[in-house]
Amino acid sequence: MKKIMADEKLAEMALADPKRVKRVLANRQSAARSKERKMRYIVELEQKVQILQTEATTLAAQINLLQLTDGSNSMAQRDSSAVATQNNELRFRLQAMEQQAQLRDALNDALTGEVQRLKIAAVELGIGDSCSSNAMAQQHNLMFQHQQLQATPIPFYQLQHQQQQQQNGTANKHESRE
Repeated sequence: MKKIMADEKLAEMALADPKRVKRVLANRQSAARSKERKMRYIVELEQKVQILQTEATTLAAQINLLQLTDGSNSMAQRDSSAVATQNNELRFRLQAMEQQAQLRDALNDALTGEVQRLKIAAVELGIGDSCSSNAMAQQHNLMFQHQQLQATPIPFYQLQHQQQQQQNGTANKHESRE
């Protein structure tokens, strides 16, 4: 009631349609929770990116150290090769995570825009309770699809395949130069 009385527009709506005011307040709370979840997710992704960057830097330093110690030692070369492979894998994983984050943000923005469009359309059309429940069902479906996409990771075998293709392309370039 305090929120309703604090906002003049809501107070006017409360007199005319109390159910609508209740829906508006529920939508605002839902939007606030969604924004909070998005912020937590972004922070989590930033932490993951930082961890992977640290790992990549550490591995790059290990590669340099191994290359400097003894280039003729075959064991060191194998270790260096393994570290280089691991470093490439981490880079691909980092790129994939960044792409996933961008896709999720774009989808989130699109869904937010669609929700806003539906709200505006509902207000303009003066939709009754039966239609608003249909609109809320559509909104729920959109949010469910959004959550499904967020839960779908990029399979690691795809990253390995991309890495092999890039390595083959590099090897072919070196052969053509010779």
